[in-house]
Amino acid sequence: MNPNDILRLLIINNSRSEAERLISMLNNAGRNTRAQHVESEDALVKLLQEQSWELAIAHAEAENLAPADAIRQIKRLNKDIPVILQTEEEGSHPVVDGLRMGATDVVRMDEDQHLLLVINREMSNRENRQARRKADRKFKEAERRSQQLLDSSRDAIAYVQDGMFLYVNQSFSERFGYEDPDDVLCLPTIDLVAKADQEETKAFLKEFTLKGEEAESTEISFTGLTSDGQEVKQQISVAHAIFDEEPCIQLVMRAAKVEANSAEFEAKLDEIKQRDVQTGLYNRQFFMEKLEAAVDKASEGDKGFTLTYIEADAFFDRVESVHGVSVADGIVKALAEMLSSQIKDEECLARFSDDTFAVLSPGTSADRLTTRARSLCKSIADKVFDIDGKTAQITITAGLSLITEATKDAESAIDQALQAIEELRKKDKEKITGNDALLYEPKETAEGQSITKAVQKAVDNNRFKLLFQPVISLRGNENELYEVLMRMVDDKGEEVQPSDFLEAADNIGVTTKIDRWVILESIKMLSEHRAKGNNTSLIVNLSRHSLTDDSLLPWLGVAFKAAKLPTDAIIFQVREIDVTNHLNAAKAFCTGISKLKSNLCIANFGCAMNHFTTLKHVPAAYIKVDGSFTQDVQNGNEGADGLTNMIKELHKLEKITVVPFVENASVLSTLWQSGVHYIQGHYLQGPAEGMNYDFSMDG
Repeated sequence: MNPNDILRLLIINNSRSEAERLISMLNNAGRNTRAQHVESEDALVKLLQEQSWELAIAHAEAENLAPADAIRQIKRLNKDIPVILQTEEEGSHPVVDGLRMGATDVVRMDEDQHLLLVINREMSNRENRQARRKADRKFKEAERRSQQLLDSSRDAIAYVQDGMFLYVNQSFSERFGYEDPDDVLCLPTIDLVAKADQEETKAFLKEFTLKGEEAESTEISFTGLTSDGQEVKQQISVAHAIFDEEPCIQLVMRAAKVEANSAEFEAKLDEIKQRDVQTGLYNRQFFMEKLEAAVDKASEGDKGFTLTYIEADAFFDRVESVHGVSVADGIVKALAEMLSSQIKDEECLARFSDDTFAVLSPGTSADRLTTRARSLCKSIADKVFDIDGKTAQITITAGLSLITEATKDAESAIDQALQAIEELRKKDKEKITGNDALLYEPKETAEGQSITKAVQKAVDNNRFKLLFQPVISLRGNENELYEVLMRMVDDKGEEVQPSDFLEAADNIGVTTKIDRWVILESIKMLSEHRAKGNNTSLIVNLSRHSLTDDSLLPWLGVAFKAAKLPTDAIIFQVREIDVTNHLNAAKAFCTGISKLKSNLCIANFGCAMNHFTTLKHVPAAYIKVDGSFTQDVQNGNEGADGLTNMIKELHKLEKITVVPFVENASVLSTLWQSGVHYIQGHYLQGPAEGMNYDFSMDG
């Protein structure tokens, strides 16, 4: 930020004289300041909605407006306004408390030089965030325009990777007699080539893949096969390209030149392209352009906009499947008319999808627009739609999100509105009806909700749940294997990731208690699952506290015996760093697990300085390499040799190897060739609440 620019500042404290002193100090320091002393929460909300602000300075003991409430409102209204707390207390405690509250920093009163440095830093950080958001929007706009050019190009264009299509445009699919590009995507590339030319085409593409632009030719003629089996001569140009972040080959077949249409015809065509045929409202593409433009304006200092996203509740089940398509279409049209009657001239209403509408309103009067949306929900719920003599009633749910300088892009605004709709529907037992409107508000951080108390409450009330992610054999092992993952459930019934609460659990000494709950629940659920005839095993994670707990091994023996479960059905997994930091305890635990006839797995393997030395002391049967190795291969960072060599060394030691973080197909050939035993990742299946993966698909 340029020091000559005006600093738009909110001051929250108990003394106007102190506020004036702050302003004077900033002006004397060369920081031109336009400030507002805020004395109530309502006043703050009004100021946030009507004007743009860049910084807030609040006294930790402000009486008329608590800093925590101010921070909450700033987050609720989606404002990028750093809050600096001032305190009269000494020591680190007020700093820690302030940061947990959501302040960007905490400064002692009267330490003006420190405060100036913090202000400069935060303004610089804010400027960087704005620049990043603007760059992201420009990048997404460039991607969107590129995609539109590809989709609308008269040239036939396709992108191919490993013999399969990643993308084809409409012209390409029509060139081969297919109406829908999706019909081509499921075909191998070579299926569009006549049999007589397939070998030559394969050799050409293989040579180009290996040599690139140094290949003898970048064009090839061949006989193509259309959807009805007709043979048509084709000529393509090829080039290396990146599509959707994937390296691939671009295929292009040029279209014959034609004269451009008249300007009048183009204008009519543009109007048609902007409208939804059934309702006459603007369509999704036009609305997204308006929404992206609104995000850009808000980032440049405009007062902002509000997005209202409206979904009909369970429309297919309630209307279309009961009354038929014609009645459903009639209700959609009638609903569009009702919405249109409520929309002002400066607003933009569009049909976003089959039973979804969206409204873009200038300004960020969140309360007024939420009230209007709720009134609309009630009006529609009370209305009886009569279409062709058939009557039906529907409800809608509306989610609102504010578009301000902090909004990253159009997609994030829509995602926030959808989260508000999901929040409303959670209140319904069937999770399908909201019949209300809600403004999206960012969730409080774990610190803000006192994560320590939340963890203690979860431990006291067993408010945890287990998820299961399949671990797939690449060597044809018919046994089923899952890793057990844990989530905490908060007061709202929402899942909390382990990374958000395990540190707090460690601090209050309940980690081993949580571990034992996980073990008992895993044994219980596995026993029930195996009773149905499934030959299934589980990998259960242990913390460093359980690893060093002498009482765990005797307790495990009793637990296995009580459940009548074979001890080899559970594999206990510990992190490599915990093993190296507690080598003697890990060695004793490994020996004890072996006596129980169970197995140990060391996870995150390969990050320690002397990881193979560790195996001499702790000879675990299973080794799960660190996910960073997999990510290096998938990201093209030349990590394949390091991963392959590590796996080979582990196999020499007769270890069973597991590779996690398999997120796409690019790494599979490397893993297959390395001879790894098991793989795991979202490409195969993410964590699920049941042990329901179909392992026969990989057999």
